Amino acid sequence: MKTKWLVGLTAFLMVIAVSCNNTKSTKSEKWVGTWACAPYAADKHMPPAPYLENNTLRQVVRVSIGGNQLQLKFSNRTCSTPVTMKSVNIAVSTGGSTIDSTSIKFLTFNGDSAVTMNPYSEITSDALDYVLEPNARIAITIHYGQVETSKDMTFHYGSRTDSYILPGDQSTSVLFSEATKVERWYHISAIDVKADESFASVAVIGNSITDAYGLHGGLKNKWTDIFSERLLKNETTKNIGVLNLGIGGTYVSGGSPTSGLSRYKEDLLAQSGVNWIVIFYGTNDIGGGVGDSTIINAYQTIIDDAHKNNIKVYGATITPFKGHGYYTEDHERIRKTVNEWIRTPGNFDACIDFDKAIQDPEDPERLAPEYSKDWLHPNTEGYAFLGKSVDLSLFVIE
Repeated sequence: MKTKWLVGLTAFLMVIAVSCNNTKSTKSEKWVGTWACAPYAADKHMPPAPYLENNTLRQVVRVSIGGNQLQLKFSNRTCSTPVTMKSVNIAVSTGGSTIDSTSIKFLTFNGDSAVTMNPYSEITSDALDYVLEPNARIAITIHYGQVETSKDMTFHYGSRTDSYILPGDQSTSVLFSEATKVERWYHISAIDVKADESFASVAVIGNSITDAYGLHGGLKNKWTDIFSERLLKNETTKNIGVLNLGIGGTYVSGGSPTSGLSRYKEDLLAQSGVNWIVIFYGTNDIGGGVGDSTIINAYQTIIDDAHKNNIKVYGATITPFKGHGYYTEDHERIRKTVNEWIRTPGNFDACIDFDKAIQDPEDPERLAPEYSKDWLHPNTEGYAFLGKSVDLSLFVIE
């Protein structure tokens, strides 16, 4: 009897173990974006001396969601020459150029510490076990080999925070003292975390207001940063990452390499784990004389492709610019026509009405004075106000 009881107990425990293992193995995991920027050609904004070749560059980013495993993406998509990175590591930023030395971890690429990006290519690191806290500031330190200083080198202008260059291999330097500063990002393009199905990201495409014209000092206070911090603090949206793909001075329409129509497939649809896209675009189109139907057709192209990928698309209304050089009666008519289309149910999946949020109640064609920098761009308080105005209930995973 005792033997039969032990056999039965053993069989029961085996069933439980198999059940637990099956549950663990069937739990779906995926890559989800926690940070990104839109890469494009540097033109006149090349890094200063001592330049990057054979030197070390440290760049600081603010992530949104956290995780225990990550991968980094790098871009040479605009450049006609190869770029060699001899080593890349990440660490927790402790302010300015300094890092927490205990948090340094080196990346690999197909198992190697060094990698060369071919012309017009992009690469992704191997998965790295790393405890990444939500809302963390992370330093990415690259020791370069070959990299040509040229107008077509890949970068992002709107870092709004300093990056740091030191001669030679300073990969593990904690203080990075006496570094040359440059307020740009070079070659970095995205960070993903491994997560389950309760995580997703929202990718935002736009121009200078999304890219946060006028902000400096590394305060991480773009409107998308404020929006992200609110998502993280909300129990129902704490697993939602925010990816800022804004590029200042660009159009949503047209064939320029930096226009929304030219880059949305790479900069939006190719991001990891995207459930939603926000389009906050069109001000420069209007200022440049583009008509309302052209702007709306550009929106529709992005919407149609996103829907094919089961991604919802939200339209943000174009904010007022009376008092700025863009303003004319005809331009205002176009802005109102486009905004009415954005607000009309059935065009976008939802409307984020930045126009109504930040307009002057006494003169709706103008920004509220307390939020204006130059009657086109918000000031610091205005960026924060936009980030606080977004309805978080639009970003709940169903």
